[in-house]
Amino acid sequence: MSDELKIVIVNKGNAGSIGVQSPDCDPFFVTVSGGLEAILASVPEVVAAARQKWESNPKYPKCETALPSQAQPATAQTTARPAPQPKTPAAPKPQPQMF
Repeated sequence: MSDELKIVIVNKGNAGSIGVQSPDCDPFFVTVSGGLEAILASVPEVVAAARQKWESNPKYPKCETALPSQAQPATAQTTARPAPQPKTPAAPKPQPQMF
């Protein structure tokens, strides 16, 4: 595992989220309540938790289920639509007399 880390902090209102990523590992996200000071104070423990998780399971498990066959793509159903009728301009309405 590499020592390189990418830490992203998003602060909105009275809460924030911290994301930690390392090469060859899946990202680790945590939501933290409190202002910017509380969020920054929790960064070391979030990084420690991410490293602990990566020690035992750096990547999410791969999908082992069979994927749908791509040999016969699904056919799109079409519905018949009537041909558009040409629009004729409407006759102008007479302007009302104001005086």
